[in-house]
Amino acid sequence: MNIELDGIELNKTEYDQNGGVKEIRYISNISTSDRRSMVEHEIPGMEGNAFQNLGRSPVNISFDGTFEGKSAKSNLEILRSRFKQGVPLPFNSNISGATDVTKVLIEELNIEEVAGIKGRYRYSITLSEYKEPPPEPTTPPSQDEEAKKKVDEEAEKTVEGINYLTGKVLDAEGKPKSDVTVLATCSEGDKKGEEYESKTNKDGVYRIEDLPPGKYKVKVAADEYEGVEEVVIIGKGASEEKGEESKEESEEEVSEEETPEEEETPEEKTDEEEESREEVSEEETRENKP
Repeated sequence: MNIELDGIELNKTEYDQNGGVKEIRYISNISTSDRRSMVEHEIPGMEGNAFQNLGRSPVNISFDGTFEGKSAKSNLEILRSRFKQGVPLPFNSNISGATDVTKVLIEELNIEEVAGIKGRYRYSITLSEYKEPPPEPTTPPSQDEEAKKKVDEEAEKTVEGINYLTGKVLDAEGKPKSDVTVLATCSEGDKKGEEYESKTNKDGVYRIEDLPPGKYKVKVAADEYEGVEEVVIIGKGASEEKGEESKEESEEEVSEEETPEEEETPEEKTDEEEESREEVSEEETRENKP
């Protein structure tokens, strides 16, 4: 019978040059246990149950052994250190039921020294089959960048497909202004100068359909809205042109801030205050935008 644990033969006899016994190792009371994990499922209204096979549990191997000789103590110390480390150990055996076990963990180890006989030790050991854990699942590559690109493409297609203009007209009190004409004048391209119009409904909402792509000036054809105008962009290029406008406005603001201010006389300050008051009053009368 052959049993080898971590390179240590557990069943062998060595002789010296004179034929005397130098070292004895032998084992006894070998037992192996196999178990399969099964789950029983009851089927309502039927006789008999269904069983689910969850696979085989690790094989447990237990036996008693004896070490006698000069290397007996050192071999047992090696086994004890492996037990404390809790690491899987190579295993080789021709024991029935354990021939396919190649790695084990020492689950239990008991050692006793035989009184009256120097260098003789008895031990009992329980081994549990070690199975390599399955490899960790690989993390799939991130699809955030691809998703963002697709969203941007869909957003661009949506912007290109917009060919209408809608809004709401309010009076000075913030109430919807119905049955007024809203004009959208194209200010660029082949359609430059062409006007498109629509009337507001009872909720003050207007909608102008089938507008070619381009820049439009929108205003309300009513005396109380005279001078009130807004520029909108329809279709492709809206985002780029708006970005350029924002950049130009930013540059203008920077240039104005960098211009050194001259000292103002009391008369100039008074004139500026009057102009500011006039601008505020004009803004209050121009609350209604299309």
